[in-house]
Amino acid sequence: MRQCYEAKVRAGAHPGYPDPAHFGRRPLFGIEYNAAEISDLVSDQVAFAKEAAETAGLALYHVKPHGALYNEAAENGEVAEAIAKGVRKVLKDVFLVGLAKSVMVGVFRRQGFVVLREAFADRRYTAKGLLLPRTSPDALIDDPDEARRQMLQLKRFSDTICVHSDSPNALDLLKALI
Repeated sequence: MRQCYEAKVRAGAHPGYPDPAHFGRRPLFGIEYNAAEISDLVSDQVAFAKEAAETAGLALYHVKPHGALYNEAAENGEVAEAIAKGVRKVLKDVFLVGLAKSVMVGVFRRQGFVVLREAFADRRYTAKGLLLPRTSPDALIDDPDEARRQMLQLKRFSDTICVHSDSPNALDLLKALI
């Protein structure tokens, strides 16, 4: 948060499943967490980020669910609603980030949040418009030209574009998008 303050960039919270062994990328809804528990873990993580931001002289600008929690919310309204309720326990004036054209965008809006529709330059999509699971060998885009072509197609219906910092060639991908 101090680095965000010093760089004069907006800060956000990125709540996800507390599953460090799998970097929060393992689906856990209905297995280890129900909707109420998701709401609680989101509110706890957002509250922690809010306190850290305020200590650095910032306010949180957005909340974007992480990993499997994000992907589950993209197709499951119950998960998306639990996320929105968890955020609302802590913040009301914050943007929620959700996968463009997914269930979560509508749920977040119905819960009273302004939504930033997100698209991914470094990930491939299923025919239904969801992110191809990372377990698929074709899930990641590491070619800068392909990432740029995809971004040009997706930017029509998105407000923000994501490139994962742990993607192969992340810096080259970002340079191609400028």
